[in-house]
Amino acid sequence: MKKFFKLLYIILIALIFIYLYARFIEPAMLNVHYECIYNELIDEEEITILQFSDLHISEYFNIEDLYKAVEKINGENPDIVVFTGDLFDHYDDYDNKDELFRIWNALDMIDASIGKYAIYGNHDYGGGAERVYNQVMEKGGFNLLKNEHVLLENYNINIIGLDDSIFGKGNRDFLNDVIDVNHYNIVLSHEPDIVDFLLEYNIDLLLAGHSHGGQVNLPFINSLPVLGEKYVRGMYKFENFRETQLYVNIGLGTSQLPFRFMAVPELSVFTLNKVKQYYE
Repeated sequence: MKKFFKLLYIILIALIFIYLYARFIEPAMLNVHYECIYNELIDEEEITILQFSDLHISEYFNIEDLYKAVEKINGENPDIVVFTGDLFDHYDDYDNKDELFRIWNALDMIDASIGKYAIYGNHDYGGGAERVYNQVMEKGGFNLLKNEHVLLENYNINIIGLDDSIFGKGNRDFLNDVIDVNHYNIVLSHEPDIVDFLLEYNIDLLLAGHSHGGQVNLPFINSLPVLGEKYVRGMYKFENFRETQLYVNIGLGTSQLPFRFMAVPELSVFTLNKVKQYYE
């Protein structure tokens, strides 16, 4: 009986530690993940793209947290910055609607020498966020792509933004008109699992979020959202004709519950390098 209570005590202490860590420590952490990509279509010797995703601004990820993230972003000196959706967690429940200007001021502080681009996530439609999302992102200096693309001719890069696949009007048919086989094609999609429907296109890199890396990774707990269940975090490579790569960003904020466990918030940085051809 004494051993039983000792074991019970250890389990209780472990559960308290996990709770405190998942509630207060891990959500406040911020990692930077780096990837190097080599491709002969890149015109410049080196271009840096920084991706952030899933802020879910709320009482648990507030404006001060956003400013800290912005400082971290600028510390990476990116050429291009992309945001792959979910600015607010539930806008109708957000208590600081009168301070929206502070959010777009923070976003406007993000420096990117070539440009800043964003797309819609499912939370940017749901919960009333659709009323303000476009305004906040544009005032924050972001080019909001909704089934649209931007051709960066000087760098031979084509950035394509898909509308949200759950609540928006994600339209893959328009890819036929905007993807150019001779450009390095980057697609931004909030939901990662739609990549399975896009592998027939000449897509080089798809950047997504949505899954939060599982957010809470414990046995018998499934916190993965629809269209974010198959591709959960990190880099995936496909053996299609274009050798498409998919990166799923873990995100910065939390949704449903303010916990993270084994899913540290992250920024992802991609260094695109031109493949040098050597001839004898």
